[in-house]
Amino acid sequence: MEIFYEANANLLAKSAIALGFFDGVHPGHQVVIGKAVAEAKRLGVPAGVVTFKDHPRALTRGNAPLLLTVIEQRLELFEKLGIDATLALSFTEDLCRLSPREYVETILVQGMGARSISVGYNHHFGRDREGNPDLLRTLGEELGFCLHVAPMVFVDGNEVSSSRVRELVTTGEIELAAKILSRPYAVLGDIVHGEGRGKKIGFATANLAVSEVQLLPGRGVYAGRARLDGEALLPAVINVGYRPTFANNPEGLLIEVHILDFDRDIYGKRMQVEFLKFIRAEQKFDGIESLRRQITADCLTAREFVLAATKFDLPEFRLPA
Repeated sequence: MEIFYEANANLLAKSAIALGFFDGVHPGHQVVIGKAVAEAKRLGVPAGVVTFKDHPRALTRGNAPLLLTVIEQRLELFEKLGIDATLALSFTEDLCRLSPREYVETILVQGMGARSISVGYNHHFGRDREGNPDLLRTLGEELGFCLHVAPMVFVDGNEVSSSRVRELVTTGEIELAAKILSRPYAVLGDIVHGEGRGKKIGFATANLAVSEVQLLPGRGVYAGRARLDGEALLPAVINVGYRPTFANNPEGLLIEVHILDFDRDIYGKRMQVEFLKFIRAEQKFDGIESLRRQITADCLTAREFVLAATKFDLPEFRLPA
């Protein structure tokens, strides 16, 4: 997949594109992106996405929700869904001041060569979010592109939205979050040195430093899977918390990952961690031995669950006829 980070003219001669921030790349987003891919095949042009690296609300409102997916994760998911090219913009003051017409003309038509545009039913764009699907449809008639508007999507009766997934992740309802996302919730980060306490008690852990803008699951112990760059998924036990058993813990909230049946030096590598099941709340133990016994039990629970877990794939969602 080709990736552009600046909105220059003639990035693509022609394309069918999906517009949106797409945090989480959940089934609602997949419908929008899937329509762009289908249109690209119909028109014989590349399938593209136009998105932002950072959440627009960080600039327009001075704050933004923590992200379900950082840009690296979103780009990987776009490619899996069949996207050929992505324009990942930084949401700057200059971009924020563009009128809806200027945004469509300069970035979508002149820059990406849009011949088909797909958006969600509640998509807004341009200065003060003045643009909407109705305006896009009108501009399409003038500028030579067709518009496709995706409806709200439901999974098992649950409305699919990024805000709903954030609520579930924050409260540790990981399995329902995975169902709504269509895959396990995952965070991405660098493996950094910790104090080595896990190794001393027989359970070496990788301390994961994630982006400050990525949402962490609620405190507790989880069964999950870890994936190093370019490698297979490995079963793991994940702790999100403050290690209350140890009185002196200056590091704050930690993500500690114990990969089962694994013994390699992986400091400095990138790792993505999937959360599959909440095992238990974080708790303070009366000593190292009781902590060791509980971690042993956690590893057994995680091993059984991960081995029995159904494989999570991105399902194919279709727009209603």
